Amino acid sequence: MSDRLGMFFSGLCFVHCLATPILLIFLGTNSLASVLETPLFHRLLLLPVLTMAIFQGYYAWKNPQAKLSRVLLPLGCLAVVIAQFFHGPIEILLTIIGSLTLISGHFFHLKHEHCADQN
Repeated sequence: MSDRLGMFFSGLCFVHCLATPILLIFLGTNSLASVLETPLFHRLLLLPVLTMAIFQGYYAWKNPQAKLSRVLLPLGCLAVVIAQFFHGPIEILLTIIGSLTLISGHFFHLKHEHCADQN
């Protein structure tokens, strides 16, 4: 369940990065869409992303067979945290890379757990 939530929140982060600039272009910076660009909104979205990644990363570290998740989850966390220190294209690029890395890490951990349950 936590991997699915992690994939959801990381996916939401990914969609936010792609959709917010488009919304701001069409609706303007004086619209409600400008709330999506505030540092508070970014921190609030980052909280569940990191919580799920750290939680599932803990279980991946306990399981030596979940090697790919053990690499992808920390790298994704690192990318989205570093992105918070930049603005503009670098922030967007790091967040997209981090989000996709986190989604992949959760996916492989979920796949690994599913295979382990079947054995």
